[in-house]
Amino acid sequence: MIASLNGHSEKLRQLLKTSDIIEVPGCYDVCSAMILSQIGFSAVFLSGYSVAASLLGKPDIGLTNLVETSAVAKHIVHAIDVPLIVDADDGYGNENNVARTVYEMESSGAAAMVMEDQISPKQCGHSDNKRILPLAEYMKKLECALNARQTPMVMIARTDETDLHLAIARAKTFYEAGADVTIIDGIQSLDALKRIGEEVPGPKQVNLILGGKTPIRSLAELQQYGFKIALYSTPTLYVAFKALHDSMKRLHQTHDLNSIADSSIDYKTFQAFIEPQYLKKIKKVK
Repeated sequence: MIASLNGHSEKLRQLLKTSDIIEVPGCYDVCSAMILSQIGFSAVFLSGYSVAASLLGKPDIGLTNLVETSAVAKHIVHAIDVPLIVDADDGYGNENNVARTVYEMESSGAAAMVMEDQISPKQCGHSDNKRILPLAEYMKKLECALNARQTPMVMIARTDETDLHLAIARAKTFYEAGADVTIIDGIQSLDALKRIGEEVPGPKQVNLILGGKTPIRSLAELQQYGFKIALYSTPTLYVAFKALHDSMKRLHQTHDLNSIADSSIDYKTFQAFIEPQYLKKIKKVK
C-alpha cells in the first residue's frame, strides 16, 4: 500500500484514533468546503444529496455519476487543507464499477469514501421506500472496494436497512469484513441510536439532517452513545438556499442592491477570503 496523494487519508485515520468525536459538516461545492475548512472543522463531507441539488438541480435519486462526483471532489481537495469524505452512493454499479470508483476517489485525493447498500435507483437515506441489496451482493462490492485500495483511504460502509435488528447485523458484518467505519442511515429514534452505539463494534458515523428522520442530539450526547463521527450532511446547502432565497426576493421587490447589504458581504471582503487561499496554494506548488 502506498501513501495517499496528500496525506489526508492518514490524517483522517489519526483523527479516528483519538478519543474525541469528529464533527463533519457537508459541503456542496468548492467555496462551501473552503468556508468549512477555514472556520476550523477537522474534516469535510462531500454530500451526494447536495451535489445532485447544486450541480444538476435534481433530487438525490442516483442521477449523479462517478465522473461528476470525482471532478467536484478533486477541485475541493485542491482548495482545502483538511480531509474530504466523499459520498460515493452505491459505488456507481457492480464490482467492476466499484473498483474504478475507488481508483478515482484515491486519485482525487479523497480521504474516505462512503458506499451504501441500496438498489439503484437509490433514495436519500432519510427518505421512505428505500430498497437494499441482498447482503451477499453488497459484501461482494464491499470486499472489492477494500481490495482495490492502493492507499490508506478510509472505507465507510453504509446500510439503509430500516429494520433495526437487521441493520445492526449488517453493520457488524461490514466491520468484520474490514470496513473502517460503519453507518446506519435514517435512524428513527433515540433508543435506536443508543442500541447502535452499544451493539455495533468499531467507529460509527451518524448522519443528522434538519427535518430528517434521526433525532438531533448534541455532539457530547452522540459521543456518549458511542459514535465517532457526527455527520451534518446538508447544512451548507440549506443555509445557502434560505439566504439566497430571502435576499434575492428582497432585491427583486426593492430593485435596490443596498437592500441586501445587511445580509451580504462586499467585494473587498470576498476577495480577502478567496485570493489569499489561492496564493497560499500557488506558493506551495512553487
